[in-house]
Amino acid sequence: MAERKSKNLLLQTHKLVKKFGGLTAVKDVSLDVKAGEIVALIGPNGAGKTTFFNCLNQVTVPTSGTITFAGQSLVSVVLPVTRLLILSLSQVFAGLSLLWLPLVLGVVWPDTFFRLEAVLVLSLLAIFRIYLLRPLSYFRPWSRLLLIIFALVDVVCGAVWLAQSTNFSEISFFGLFPFYPLLVPGAIVLLIGSLALLIMFNLSRVREAFGQHLRADAVTQLGMGRTFQNIRLFSSLSVLDNVKLGRHCRTKANFFGAVFCLPGARREEADSATKATECLRFVGLGKQLESRAGALPYGDQRRLEIARALATEPKLLLLDEPAAGMNPTESRELITLVRRISQAGIAILIIEHDMKVIMNLADRIFVLDHGELIASGIPEAIRRDPKVIEAYLGAQ
Repeated sequence: MAERKSKNLLLQTHKLVKKFGGLTAVKDVSLDVKAGEIVALIGPNGAGKTTFFNCLNQVTVPTSGTITFAGQSLVSVVLPVTRLLILSLSQVFAGLSLLWLPLVLGVVWPDTFFRLEAVLVLSLLAIFRIYLLRPLSYFRPWSRLLLIIFALVDVVCGAVWLAQSTNFSEISFFGLFPFYPLLVPGAIVLLIGSLALLIMFNLSRVREAFGQHLRADAVTQLGMGRTFQNIRLFSSLSVLDNVKLGRHCRTKANFFGAVFCLPGARREEADSATKATECLRFVGLGKQLESRAGALPYGDQRRLEIARALATEPKLLLLDEPAAGMNPTESRELITLVRRISQAGIAILIIEHDMKVIMNLADRIFVLDHGELIASGIPEAIRRDPKVIEAYLGAQ
């Protein structure tokens, strides 16, 4: 029975935390969503609900905790010892990569510089490279890019020097010692070391150590679609074009295919138009394909945003206050629409303040207050929970 339950589990978070400086917006939140289920996330304003959504689809990178979606971890945990190892190896790289600087100066410009000028240029180049590598201490994502660029430069330098080594005559390194005998072994060490480091920098654990988590578009490709609390449509585009943009994560045409209208790109464009039209008909906007999105009534704009999210072919749909600003009639239509989406086999995690909507929709409800999970259960149990009543109405 437990095995069957785990197979139906689509989304699971464990002790998820998101901090903004000294403010903890989400604190140790653990919840789960099963396939085809409608789960609600409620709480007072400022409870951390939207921040939690942003963590789920990687718009915001969580501070700690785990997120598992469709059997894949969205936040990988890197042990401190791994970080220390990566930092140590990167520092070794910083020293190794400096070998090419005296090689360049000694081989390419042996007679150009006077001794003092050469030492000064060498020192400045070394300081500049070490300065660029400083972000390693903070594991910033773009510092890995710098390492890859430097390693590629070193690979090229090592290969060129090995190829041209027979053309070099023995020279004196700024009048200090004969340089040519060290050129070949130095180039070999540089070439092998740089290739090894280049491979290492592309390992998954290294990317994790540098803070590179899955991006929001990658999470969308896995099957997590969402709408936003504030409507985010391209108001000057047509209704159809807005939904076709949601198909971008499912297309494979590259830049040249799109520019030159190659057959593959044309087929994908036609397929996107067909599926976008189906999504619009599903939400009740099939007769307004060419209308300007910004000219639609508020309720229709909300449905348009849901259609765009459905165009991504989600397994889980995150709805952030979809009934906000709707009148009672529009809210009832929204309930019907969400139920139809659920019946189509798509799980739904919804944030909503309208309790009539939530109580009529949700299979289970989780309640947040000040970033902490204070209650969870079926709607009837949540309705009578003292902690929930206190969070919404106060202790009195």
